Amino acid sequence: MKSKLAILSFVLGLVSFLQLFGIEKAILAIIFGTIALKEIVSDQKLTGKNYAYSAIILGSLYILVIITFIIIKGPDMLKNVGIMR
Repeated sequence: MKSKLAILSFVLGLVSFLQLFGIEKAILAIIFGTIALKEIVSDQKLTGKNYAYSAIILGSLYILVIITFIIIKGPDMLKNVGIMR
């Protein structure tokens, strides 16, 4: 039987890429993926490790992309708004 939490975390990881600034979904994907891994390890009847690992990777990748985007484009965006000179 697949872990429902692992599937939920995988879906959250995918959905975080579909919406701009889905960082809250990426964080939840990482949290739920970690909880699902612990749940799968403790209960031998559950499967879905790949979903949980994928969710953690997708959530982390999305956060990394957003941080990179902010570092690269952040100063230019603030100049356009007039906050920085």
